[in-house]
Amino acid sequence: MTEPATVVRALWLRAALLAAILVALVAACGGNSSPTPSTTAPPTSTSTVDRHLSGNVDANRLFQILSGAGLPVNQESVTAGPNGDPTTILFLKDGFQAMTIEQYSGPKAVSDAGFTTGSKLVKGDSPYTFWAVNLVIRLGPRIPNALPAGPTLDLQNEAARVVAAIDPYIGPLQQRSIAPVTLPSTPEPAKPSPSPSAKSPAPSASKR
Repeated sequence: MTEPATVVRALWLRAALLAAILVALVAACGGNSSPTPSTTAPPTSTSTVDRHLSGNVDANRLFQILSGAGLPVNQESVTAGPNGDPTTILFLKDGFQAMTIEQYSGPKAVSDAGFTTGSKLVKGDSPYTFWAVNLVIRLGPRIPNALPAGPTLDLQNEAARVVAAIDPYIGPLQQRSIAPVTLPSTPEPAKPSPSPSAKSPAPSASKR
């Protein structure tokens, strides 16, 4: 083999060796630069946004909420309520179910007036009484010095409509009612799990 051919072959082998070294270095540094897609789904948030109004709420704001929900309310009169707090009288026109909104100076005044968790119906109550923050909402006829009568089906439906309109904005609501309705923002108390029934004894073998 001539000397020039030997030189060319040596240069070719050197270039091939360098190329092999570069390939090995690239593979050692990670090869494919694109990240491996993750199969883990991102955690989903289970928290819900609390849209309830904070602080004291004006009775006129509640009137706007009911009217905006399509309930045909009409302000009948404004009179002085307990301790001088204003009481707004409203009527639901379609069923002519009386609704009274009592606006107190604050949640403590509501509690001091007897509207507390677990409080029982008293004489002069409406079939439905709801309260939250500084407002007490009475729905249905009231009889002085007498416990309320059972609500009609129309009044029960009206109470459900009122709660559905109010609860997203004012709450969480509490109630004392003849026939309680579901309050979306107030979880129902947990029901005790039934105790396991005692196993009946195995029948004894009959004697011959």
